[in-house]
Amino acid sequence: MNTRTHALALTCASLLSACAVSNAIGAPIDLTVDPAQSSLDMTITIDIGITNDTDSDTTTLSGNIEIELDDDNNPLNITLNDLVVNMDQTMNFNWSFGFFGSADSTLTNGIVTYATPGVPTGPVPIIDNGFTFTQAPFGLGGLLTVNYDLFGAGSGTELTDLSTQAPQNSDFTGTVMIVGDTITLTATLPLDSVQPLVDGNGNEIGAAITTGTATIVATGTIQTCPADMNGDGTLNFFDVSAFLNAFAAMDPTADFTGDGEFNFFDVSAFLSAFSAGCP
Repeated sequence: MNTRTHALALTCASLLSACAVSNAIGAPIDLTVDPAQSSLDMTITIDIGITNDTDSDTTTLSGNIEIELDDDNNPLNITLNDLVVNMDQTMNFNWSFGFFGSADSTLTNGIVTYATPGVPTGPVPIIDNGFTFTQAPFGLGGLLTVNYDLFGAGSGTELTDLSTQAPQNSDFTGTVMIVGDTITLTATLPLDSVQPLVDGNGNEIGAAITTGTATIVATGTIQTCPADMNGDGTLNFFDVSAFLNAFAAMDPTADFTGDGEFNFFDVSAFLSAFSAGCP
């Protein structure tokens, strides 16, 4: 009996018990937000009752997103585990109310976060590469400093820590594309909040109405699973059968050691990968 035939016989015997094992793929995937492709367009309207004015600004975005897919090769469902997206630049706004005065503000250390980390949202279906998390919980953070000089209210400074606001629910909509072992998520997240403006005496003098859209492009690497020989996302008898067929045919996919030989060491490497399961 030659070495390859002996190894094949050992494979058949060794894998009999392993065939009953089934390991599903679906480990969390960390994605990095690309500032070159991600941005936030934000508009703030200051309404002081008798008049209002609007100004806008833009910043690039960076950060991380954690998702899960039901199948890393051909996903049908996606789950959102966490999201932390930073506003990279200080945002500046100016408002003029003519006779009634003016105001300006800065937003520093701005951030958008998934409001319930550790409590996943989903899974939701992926249809034609697209998905929608309906009314997912998100929070805004950062320090909004508003300086005002208004007729009837005087002048002053209002500091608002946006992280103290209640989370808002927004639709998180996008697409998932997988090329090789690289996954790209492209999504939009609308922002909408209203924050009262209060003067130094505790009197409400108006409201800051914030709207905007975050456009997010994030990429990551899918952990491969070499023992998933048929690529269906599950380790079972069919992967064992596929390995045996490839090994018998001296197919390069069965050369688990990468040395160009087909022998017991390939069998051992496959057994180790199969027993370890998929990430």
